[in-house]
Amino acid sequence: MRKNWFSTKKLVLFFTVTLAWTWICGFIPVIFGFTGTGLGTFVFYFGGGAPSVVALFLVFLTYPKDKIKDYFRRCISFRQMGWKWPLITIAVFAVLSAVSIAAGTGLLGYEMPTMDYIRAIGANPLNIFLVLLISLISGPLNEEFGWRGYALDRLLVRFGFLKGSLILGFIWAIWHLPWYFTPGQAQYNLIKDSVFHALMFIPSVMMLSVFVSFVYVRTNRSILAGALVHMFSNLIGSQLLSSYTTEISMLIRYVNMAFFLGMIIYAATSRRFKAEAAAVIGSIQKQVREG
Repeated sequence: MRKNWFSTKKLVLFFTVTLAWTWICGFIPVIFGFTGTGLGTFVFYFGGGAPSVVALFLVFLTYPKDKIKDYFRRCISFRQMGWKWPLITIAVFAVLSAVSIAAGTGLLGYEMPTMDYIRAIGANPLNIFLVLLISLISGPLNEEFGWRGYALDRLLVRFGFLKGSLILGFIWAIWHLPWYFTPGQAQYNLIKDSVFHALMFIPSVMMLSVFVSFVYVRTNRSILAGALVHMFSNLIGSQLLSSYTTEISMLIRYVNMAFFLGMIIYAATSRRFKAEAAAVIGSIQKQVREG
């Protein structure tokens, strides 16, 4: 039996190595002036896979065999996840984006997104598989084995639902620091347009993190469900709308934040949800005691 597989030291190690790997790879092209080149793009995206790669190394090296089995079951099991929360997630992000676009173009005079991906799917429905693949790779696949798969349970046990989710969201947000200095990235465009908008990216990711954790709890710790929330957030809130102006992008982000705030208030005040979260945290603690 492998001892201390759930220790706080290993969580600190996970965050330290993940941030260092991503930041080093992200800033090397910036410091040496080869962003936008083939080599620069490769080095930048090589750092983007750190959360999942570091987590998988730690899982295989430190988890007992039965915990490894449970980890991957939660990563791939559609049965555990069910279809209710993925469908709710799609509906939530679709409504939030639609409201934002309607308000932005109809009331504020913002330019309508060109929705190139949607046009490509309309021209050839098979393109939806390429779009979904791009969306899966650009976030969920290279991050969620780590953020939700490895870190979240430990933070929930140590800090509780809200605080643990917000801490993870903060680390998730600052992990994107190199994106602010890399042309072509959304964060780079934000900071060029407005320092305020760029800074607001951090609380928006923290609040999204709470929503992902909410779904994670509601699906009995399905890592797959958490990854799909991440995926649909990117896909519906930005990728399908490309290209779009910064104004529309930020309006969608602020409308999302308003929804997340309501959900956070519910999570903080609902006796039913607090009991559900406590039960999930209790099940994690039981697994840890059992080794």
